[in-house]
Amino acid sequence: MAEKKSLYRFTIGFNPGDPSHRQVAELLNRQGRRKAQFLVNAILHYIHCPETPEIPEAAEPPAGMDRSEMEALVVQILEERGYRKAGESHSDGQAAQELPEPVLDGDLDAAGFAAIADSLAAFRSK
Repeated sequence: MAEKKSLYRFTIGFNPGDPSHRQVAELLNRQGRRKAQFLVNAILHYIHCPETPEIPEAAEPPAGMDRSEMEALVVQILEERGYRKAGESHSDGQAAQELPEPVLDGDLDAAGFAAIADSLAAFRSK
């Protein structure tokens, strides 16, 4: 790897899909031109705080959701929004956690668009 041009300048990209990253980015943006001092204070406190767990050498990226977890979350959101009754089964005996394959042969009505908008909003707020 090539030598850094400036050892004291960094570019950090936060993951907008991770609520923790969004929270930290918002907090840093409120610091104005004091971001560097804020980060220095936070990191030094983290390192020297006796209650802080050890910092791993190579942190593993957070694992994503697998398909079954994603489906369970979507079903939960649909139930919370009233588009699906809790514990509702399909006519062919499938459990509520199993979703049927979508049928995309027609236009969405207002309720369909509302369901999609509510689901997207729920994902953004998590």
